Amino acid sequence: MRKRTQWVIFAMLTGGVVPTLQAESVEERLERLERVVNSRSLTEMLQQLDTLQQEIQLLRGQVEEQQHTLSGLKERQRELYLDIDRRMSRIEREGGASAPAINTGSSTSTSQPLTASPVAPSSAAPANDQTTIQQEREAYQQAFDMLRELRYAQATEAFRNFIKQYPDGRYAHIAQYWLGEAGYAQRDFRQAINDYNALLVNHPNSPKLAEAMLKIGYSHYELKEADKARAVLKQLLEQYPDSTEAGQANNLLKRINKNGG
Repeated sequence: MRKRTQWVIFAMLTGGVVPTLQAESVEERLERLERVVNSRSLTEMLQQLDTLQQEIQLLRGQVEEQQHTLSGLKERQRELYLDIDRRMSRIEREGGASAPAINTGSSTSTSQPLTASPVAPSSAAPANDQTTIQQEREAYQQAFDMLRELRYAQATEAFRNFIKQYPDGRYAHIAQYWLGEAGYAQRDFRQAINDYNALLVNHPNSPKLAEAMLKIGYSHYELKEADKARAVLKQLLEQYPDSTEAGQANNLLKRINKNGG
């Protein structure tokens, strides 16, 4: 009887209580591991969140810096437009020396500055017609104000209308130049080439011819038309060897040759 009781107790200890104790111990360990894992995951998430916040702050700083730089560039561009306009107005008032006419030979390719018979000078408007002169000046100023505000599409339309209305006016040549500039600023290089060429054709005495030729060269370069860019730049060097534009043309030619254009 005693032996049977001992066996029952032994069976209970080995088959019932011990597994229960072991099972509880495993569950506790699992719970502890889960708490550790969850704690580590949360810590890693917090670290990642902190890193993302730092990166966002850095990006915001870079965006603000770029916005400031862009704002400065836009302001500089406005000032440049104003400076050129003031100089052109002074030349008009003082009757500055005319630039030599361009001779491009017999080529008719639109990739090169074109030639045409000289048109009536920009001062062809009747000197005694003050009303017409004032209206022309106001129309030009309205178009120029749009350009100064970097409203390129509106400025382009206004300048084209201006040229249609005053094709031989005293501001026609500079309006044509601004058309080329508007196209160039918008990276519409093909249109810019056409408008700069129109300046060379219709206003061979404009003081902006050298700059127009330089911009034609740059436009062809941007369009990967190295041969056409090289041709107009060499022509610029021949026509205006001592100009500021000639130095820039030389630099661009070196870049083209270096790149194997």
